[in-house]
Amino acid sequence: MTYLPFARKWRPQDFNEIVGQEHITTTLKNAISMERLHHAYLFAGPRGIGKTSTARIFSKALSCEKGPSVKPCNICPTCKEITLGSSMDVIEIDGASNRGIDEIRNLRETVKFSPSKGSFKIYIIDEVHMLTTEAFNALLKTLEEPPMHVKFIFATTEPHKVPATILSRCQRFDFRRIQIKDIIAKLHEVSKVECLNIDEDAFLYIAKASDGSMRDAEGILDQIASFSKGKVHLKDVIDSLGMIDQETLFRSAELIINKDTKAGIHLVDEILNSGKDTKQFLLELLEHFRNIMIVKAGIISDEIICLPKDSIDRVKKQSDSLSQGDVFYIISVISNGLRMIKQLMPERIVFELSIIKLTSRDSISSIEEILSKLHTVSSGSHVSEPPKPAIAQHSPQEKNFFKKIIPAAETKKPETPNPAPADSSGAQRSADINRVKDAWPILVKAMAVKKMSISSYLAEGEPDSVKGNTVIIGFPRDLNFHREVLEEKQNKDAIEQALSQIMDMPVKMSFIPTDRKQKEPEVNSNEIKAGFKNKEPVIDSALNIFGGRIFRTAKNN
Repeated sequence: MTYLPFARKWRPQDFNEIVGQEHITTTLKNAISMERLHHAYLFAGPRGIGKTSTARIFSKALSCEKGPSVKPCNICPTCKEITLGSSMDVIEIDGASNRGIDEIRNLRETVKFSPSKGSFKIYIIDEVHMLTTEAFNALLKTLEEPPMHVKFIFATTEPHKVPATILSRCQRFDFRRIQIKDIIAKLHEVSKVECLNIDEDAFLYIAKASDGSMRDAEGILDQIASFSKGKVHLKDVIDSLGMIDQETLFRSAELIINKDTKAGIHLVDEILNSGKDTKQFLLELLEHFRNIMIVKAGIISDEIICLPKDSIDRVKKQSDSLSQGDVFYIISVISNGLRMIKQLMPERIVFELSIIKLTSRDSISSIEEILSKLHTVSSGSHVSEPPKPAIAQHSPQEKNFFKKIIPAAETKKPETPNPAPADSSGAQRSADINRVKDAWPILVKAMAVKKMSISSYLAEGEPDSVKGNTVIIGFPRDLNFHREVLEEKQNKDAIEQALSQIMDMPVKMSFIPTDRKQKEPEVNSNEIKAGFKNKEPVIDSALNIFGGRIFRTAKNN
């Protein structure tokens, strides 16, 4: 007896068996029952989600001897012929191999003939976007006014390649990727009927590997069923699919959180020696930190985070150890590593560089977190003895910065018996150039979290003077582009808002050209490179391979 793969054996045979496309099947069933049938349909969507199966079921529903009916009988000769692909009235055409104008001319000749059995002659053209421009043009007139007995059903994974003239003559249905929970439910049904003994957690990995395709999921299940004669364990599924187990991902994330570079390099070696694909690991690590990002956003749901409940709890625990800025930086580094691999860079070196960069990062705070700390200290400056716990929350570097931004004179109570009432809008206060200069480095760092290019442009300027509440920033005359970018309303508003919050008073900004020369690097890049060569041979190798240069470094205190 010929063996049928699961994907063919479990192909849907009526509308109710189609998974995850209820918005389409309901419309088609209503069209049949209300006799509102269009002459051309376009089914668009990713692979393996039921486009061709829906076209066949729709054809059976129209051609069934007991129909047209929303539920074809699947036992009459017409239904059986359509199921087997041998019907004379339902012609399936592969658009990839029959894409020329000659094939379409032949089609135009055959549409004139009436169906041999049923009421309709139906043409199903798969991958219709592969037809040539000449073939589409030859099809236009026939598609617009076909004989009453002819129906066209087009299927495509790339609807944007179908000419607008064709789209305008069709009713378009967009198929969705099938949700993981629906795929898992279908795999459970298949496994039960096929008497497969598979770990419960394995279904989740199969569904994730299928990327929303039911056909791929059934194909993977078929492969797993052949992997073992007895019970199939989760480890067998992971090894068979070349995926990364959750424990390795959690361990990798823990190394990144703890900034353990040495252990990270050993992990790279371990993963590569086990035969895992570098790109696959980075993709799954990216998804892991995506889950951390979702949890930090306050969403804990197994429908959005496709993990078991105990794994979600572990994700939440790891998210508590990272700031939002850390997560964004980590995702950016991993994404950049994937781009480098796509550019055919050596995978091992890219992998190691990404891990070193992730485990060597500084803690990154968002601008909101920085400003909230400034407000905390600023509001506490009016209290004679601030609570000790509040002081202990700040690092020595932050304390030094707060001393600069909030002078000691402001922390003392006014000695005048009847002080003038302060205007809440800050109109009676004027900016001080010394405070602006002290706040300037923090403004540059704060804007780097929001938009790195703006921070780079700001770094080239220096506070020049203060007129009332307007801070004047000077730039070398050669940097006109920098000033033009910073003068754009959205950029200028963001900078003024950040500086106003840092100085705890409303300020405006003006950018002017000056005779000052551009800033020169304070440290020679060759000296920096030599210093790194003695301390970090991996970085030195990376600089040689990629032709990189180091422009700035920070000395350890």
